[in-house]
Amino acid sequence: MNKCPPQSSRPALSEQMRQPLIDTLKTHLPLDIHAYTLDETQLWELVMYASVQEISLDSACQELAEVPSGNRVREHINESFDASALRLLALEEDLNAALHGPLPSSLTRRLGRKGYESGIDMVEIPYYGQPAQIEEEIRRGKARAGTTRFHAYATGAVVHHGQRYEIALTFVWADASGAPTWIKALPGVFTLLRRHRIPYLIPLPIKGKTGGLRALCQGKASYRTVHTFNAGTAKAYTTDVILLCRYTKGRYGRQGCQWFAYATYGMERVPLTQIFSLYRRRFGMESGYRQMHQLRARTTSANPTWRLVLVGGALLLYNIYIYFRQNGRQANPYDRRTRATWLSLNRMAHMILRLIEQRLGIVDFETGVSI
Repeated sequence: MNKCPPQSSRPALSEQMRQPLIDTLKTHLPLDIHAYTLDETQLWELVMYASVQEISLDSACQELAEVPSGNRVREHINESFDASALRLLALEEDLNAALHGPLPSSLTRRLGRKGYESGIDMVEIPYYGQPAQIEEEIRRGKARAGTTRFHAYATGAVVHHGQRYEIALTFVWADASGAPTWIKALPGVFTLLRRHRIPYLIPLPIKGKTGGLRALCQGKASYRTVHTFNAGTAKAYTTDVILLCRYTKGRYGRQGCQWFAYATYGMERVPLTQIFSLYRRRFGMESGYRQMHQLRARTTSANPTWRLVLVGGALLLYNIYIYFRQNGRQANPYDRRTRATWLSLNRMAHMILRLIEQRLGIVDFETGVSI
């Protein structure tokens, strides 16, 4: 049975996880806060506290003693992160620089010089209410969690020593119809990747009952082909496509064939039998998003800039968690083989929570007195 490290090692490890995040945020997202009851470090500690508990900053302010009210904190946030599109675009650059901060040095040295398995995906966070400034802030989609409106974010990840690190984040704008702009950019993405001879495997939605990719779903065997999208229009583009037939539950005929389509380049030597599992790996993309949501502070703010900060903060916490899970030998006196099971995401959240409570104090809800 794996043993848990002694209690004396935990404060040291929690501080080692807290400090890189605070330093990274203060370096790349400097805030001009000089309030008597709140400084830059305390604001980011508030964000960390709310993030690991999946609560709002208002709730965090009610629980912690040595911080101002939620209204006062919100005033500082609105002063530092206005809702304009220009501020949001500038923030994207800052957050992407910050995401590289807690990465292993062996990874940062090789980024751009060495080929890595990488993945790009989009996450939608339900949104309720009207846009802060322009309608294009909101992406419309299938009803989920009581809404058809979402703020959408595209993320990029690489695999390093078997672990997935988030290295890029962008806010996904929608056009007037609600369609995400990155979907319309796919032809350009294909062209760019081929120009640089970067292999890709990108899933394609099979929509409708006839025509388009649906018309290619013929027979009972997987195959490769070439397909032209938007044929006969100025937006036409051609790419290699793999049509993959998988029998659901492995039962021939009874359940039928389920088709999957992928745009590909440089995948000619990969057997068709390996394509599905290769894509399904996706570096734990779905698992990573689930963990990201476990590290994201909640908000009812309509400000897309501030909401982007909270998503970026969650990705930073996730990277720090992966880093210490993989490279925390110096903080964990136990064998490397036990660290992966000992340092779970929930345990990391608990350690950071207790550390910030020690630093900022907590409020006794019965008496309203700091303890």
